[in-house]
Amino acid sequence: MPQVTVVMAVYNAAQFLREAVTSILAQTYSDFELIAVDDASSDESLSILESFADTRMRIIRHPANLGAALSRNDALVAARGEFVAIMDADDVCAATRLSRQVSFLEANPLVGVVGCGVYDNIDGKGVALSTSYLPRDNETIQRSLMEQWCFLHSSIMFRRELLEQAGGYRQVFEPAEDHDLVLRILEYCQAHNLYEPLVQYRLNPKGLSVTGHQHASELRDAAIRLAQRRRSGQPEDLEAEMDRLRKLKGMHRPPTGFRGAVQRWRDSVYAASRYYRFGYHELCAGDLEKARRCFLQSLRTNGLFLKSWIGIAYSWMLFAASRLSRVTP
Repeated sequence: MPQVTVVMAVYNAAQFLREAVTSILAQTYSDFELIAVDDASSDESLSILESFADTRMRIIRHPANLGAALSRNDALVAARGEFVAIMDADDVCAATRLSRQVSFLEANPLVGVVGCGVYDNIDGKGVALSTSYLPRDNETIQRSLMEQWCFLHSSIMFRRELLEQAGGYRQVFEPAEDHDLVLRILEYCQAHNLYEPLVQYRLNPKGLSVTGHQHASELRDAAIRLAQRRRSGQPEDLEAEMDRLRKLKGMHRPPTGFRGAVQRWRDSVYAASRYYRFGYHELCAGDLEKARRCFLQSLRTNGLFLKSWIGIAYSWMLFAASRLSRVTP
């Protein structure tokens, strides 16, 4: 029986899937199984999964697309490990990820969930654009989760026994099903984020949309409302909340025609502003190279985003000034 089960939901992830799987199979810690669930992908994802000749890897194939939440639940049902590690099909793990997280959970029996408190946001080529930092200690995490998400989902490892108390992923909260699950798990245990760069998170420009962001925020708010009810000793009244969520999902159908074009423009501005904020953060931290990468990515998303043009110009001015100060006697 492996000590760790790594769960990976896969849907049309061929571009980055091989790198993600390889980073798991190359772990310094070897007592694990990897369960990959191909959710009826229409690209080469299944072929890539089947190309790995590793006995630690198992593949579950869905004949129809069910979504990430149900895919992970299928893997959790098949899991045999004492600990469960979540991994996304486009992210990359450090070779020591499983080793460090298993050691921490074994040494801290009150902690049920451990994640990665510092990680690089990478682009499609694997180049680091910006570094993100998350709260580390249990008290801060528990408090922050009642307001906002403070885990990198593809970095978490938790004790499988907690699923018997908390249950698995709930599809109605997708794409914020991770926040809902962790809120429920942490009613029975403590949490911690290791201050180590154990996972690299792949930024997907297509996933940065105004509508998607609004919908995810509404789902997180719903998950928090239910958590507040549970923690105050009240029944969560899930059915009423689910009816409300289904109506919200219907309101967020992609528009077509002229409204669709306007929405795509708004999405490009939103994505550009996200990359700009990454660049501004790195500029303030003094990493001019990372700042320029973020500003350039922002302009690739929307070439008219003025703040990023200013950011690039300012970063080059700072770079030139630093070079000049080195050669001036």
